[in-house]
Amino acid sequence: MEPVMATFTLKQGRDVTTMLKSDSIWYFIVLVYIFQTTVTRASPAVDYKFTRTNNDDLQKCLSLSLPSSIRTVYPCNTLTNQNSSQYQCEQFNVIRLSSIHGGRISHSPAVIVYVSNSTDVQNVVKCATKLDYFVNALAGGHSYEGYGLGSMYNNIIINMEAINYININQLDRTAAFGAGLRLGPIYYRTYESNNYTINGGSCVWVGLAGQALGGGYGYLSRLYGLLTDSILEMKAVNAQDELLTINETHEPDLYWALRGAGGGLFVIVTEFKFRLVKSPSLVTTLSLAWHANATKLVVQQYQSLLFNNQIFNLSNNIFWQLHVNKNLTDISITNFGMELEEFNQTISLFLATLPTPNKTEERKRDWLSYVYESSGIDNLSGDHRQLLLENLTYPTFYFKAKHLFYDQPISDHSLDRMIDRLALAEGQISMSFSPWDGYINTIPVDKTAFPHRNYKFGIQFLVYPNDEQDQQQKMNSLNEIYLTIYNDSTKHSYINYIDRDVPDWINAYYHTNQQRLIYIKHIYDKNNRFYFERTIQSNGGCRLPFLSVHFISFIIFLYFIM
Repeated sequence: MEPVMATFTLKQGRDVTTMLKSDSIWYFIVLVYIFQTTVTRASPAVDYKFTRTNNDDLQKCLSLSLPSSIRTVYPCNTLTNQNSSQYQCEQFNVIRLSSIHGGRISHSPAVIVYVSNSTDVQNVVKCATKLDYFVNALAGGHSYEGYGLGSMYNNIIINMEAINYININQLDRTAAFGAGLRLGPIYYRTYESNNYTINGGSCVWVGLAGQALGGGYGYLSRLYGLLTDSILEMKAVNAQDELLTINETHEPDLYWALRGAGGGLFVIVTEFKFRLVKSPSLVTTLSLAWHANATKLVVQQYQSLLFNNQIFNLSNNIFWQLHVNKNLTDISITNFGMELEEFNQTISLFLATLPTPNKTEERKRDWLSYVYESSGIDNLSGDHRQLLLENLTYPTFYFKAKHLFYDQPISDHSLDRMIDRLALAEGQISMSFSPWDGYINTIPVDKTAFPHRNYKFGIQFLVYPNDEQDQQQKMNSLNEIYLTIYNDSTKHSYINYIDRDVPDWINAYYHTNQQRLIYIKHIYDKNNRFYFERTIQSNGGCRLPFLSVHFISFIIFLYFIM
């Protein structure tokens, strides 16, 4: 019996050893898989910077694919362009392509391509896919973090500014706009065409595409909703270099996602078709200002405008915006239209419990003059046509902003903390309170990808550092003020005021729409061709193919030796 037992024990030991070996192998396989998946998702281009010695293949592909009239710039500050033997790199200040900069754009692109139509965009994307480059579309250049330039080293930037046509159809009150337009020319041309307009933003130099795709808040939002609510149709190039027509019946998921989730995520939009709205026949604005010692009272009364419906049940024709800094608090109450009875009544009720303002000014003008004067243009005596039709832009300036939505009043305690911290703040820091109710709230949350439909107001926190040297100190002060009233907020933010430092950014911007947007990203851009730092990513793409090949080979090897 003992030999039998010994044989059994030995066999059992071998089985155990085999099982342990097998378990260890599979455990190792799982670890390798987890590593591959984690690296792929967390750093979609971790190897991207080091795999190219030059961009010669890209230059060859673009030169064969694009008309000779299309300008392409290969900046010398990208090392791979300096190493080329096929073309001359150019001394080019990439930062100047972005109108807002806080020293936060640290990468250099492979090339900037100045396209003129959708076909050019298709050809650029085709080369990018063939040679595995990231692609980012730049329209107005007003991303708060400069993401129109992308955020990855050696990417392709498609400059859209030449796609700037305006075609107005007065019969059905619609217009087709090229995606490279800024708002100024649109405001002028639509007003010139039977007093139409769009319900866009207040800054005429901002690009249409980014504003509309991220929501598009403006002075007429209480009256007509967000700019994205007026989009009827789009044309766009997808990651497979196909030109798509996108509307309620064609690509409906993409139509939903592109209205409010932000620009540059899923496709490159080249054309918009909008429903136009009638511009107000008269714009009346009362501007009031107080010294800082009245700030708390004014903010409390501003909140009453929004939350006390028994006293203030305001028409959507009335818009009011409050600005607060360490020295001054001012409010602008604006009425759109000829009827002024409710406007005057609102002002009387608002001022009833407040100290006398230090400054009072009332202005009446037509819509185009109002847009022009509200844009921050210094030359108010200038010609509307000259400034609005020239795709007006501003030089690059240092800028940082944060944003929060509110569905309840800020508590007195938090207001005290905010005012105290603001008084001690370094630099030019201000806060802008804007209403987010009215027509915006009437549209169902699931109608578009813009999820912030049930809030009352938002606050934009702003700072303008003098230069890169003092920006960190100013940003710290900005953040301290922001945190004093953060817990009173919904902890959600407007994506067009994008902030790379916002806590839990994907929830802050996308709220309940996260999973659906991730799914749509996977359908239309599974390899994350249109990638930048704060964009939804598909989990389906692998940008580290060498890992996949080795991983599969390793599994095959283990299969045969086991």
